[in-house]
Amino acid sequence: KIYQLHVGLEAPQADEAPGTVQATVDLGEIHLAAVTTNTGKAMIVTGRGIRSIKRQRTKQLGKIAKKQSRCKKYSRRWKRLQYAKNKQCRRAERRIRDLRHKATRKVIDFCVEQQVGPLFIGNPHGVRNENKGRHHNQRMALWEYGKDIDYLTHKSQAAHIMSFTGSERGTSSRCPRCGHKHKPKGRNWVCRKCQFSGHRDLVGSVNMHQLAYGSDQVRFPRSFTYLRPSGLVARPSSSRADTPQRCLSKKLAQPRTSGMVSSETGQTSDVA
Repeated sequence: KIYQLHVGLEAPQADEAPGTVQATVDLGEIHLAAVTTNTGKAMIVTGRGIRSIKRQRTKQLGKIAKKQSRCKKYSRRWKRLQYAKNKQCRRAERRIRDLRHKATRKVIDFCVEQQVGPLFIGNPHGVRNENKGRHHNQRMALWEYGKDIDYLTHKSQAAHIMSFTGSERGTSSRCPRCGHKHKPKGRNWVCRKCQFSGHRDLVGSVNMHQLAYGSDQVRFPRSFTYLRPSGLVARPSSSRADTPQRCLSKKLAQPRTSGMVSSETGQTSDVA
């Protein structure tokens, strides 16, 4: 018999807020979080790794379900395929949860480093309710922004950062320089009136300062740091005899995500 001892310890928490700097967070599917401060600092944490795992999980479950449809229900082969399906779901869920915790941790670490006091987290609920075709609707259905808000709220409380949420309506379609509105296309936001150019997610985060704090125009960051939640490494598919993948004709390879480069140093990009 194997015995395990679990001991709960209270995590150390900050005694007071890191500072008085104001910050906003723009949540997204491609980029999990875009953070800007009223001092001109910015950071983006990518969510491509999470999206890649979800896509791979959907493809794997589709292949297994296709094979299950040819089997008699509750037969020996059907049960092996069902076990393989459940195993893929559990593994994907663990990996996604791990990446989400690491991504939100980087956001809070950035806020502590920049001495942030209040933190506004935009709620993109209105974007999710829009009907723009089955492909867009599927992406929105898989977007778990509620968990991102919960993780950020919990971690900010531990750091004594006052976090609050609210609507972000109209922040992604307004130019932070002249206020001109138009529907953006692509990841780079270009104003048709004043020719301003900047990262689309940072534009939304900068415009949130006026909604959250009622402050005047916040200067757009001249540069930003681009981080990945963790260094994902593509692993070869298992060939063990006791894996449920032996039921499949083709091995299900692991997904290649955009997080295969170390994330500890990050990248700093200049804004035109």
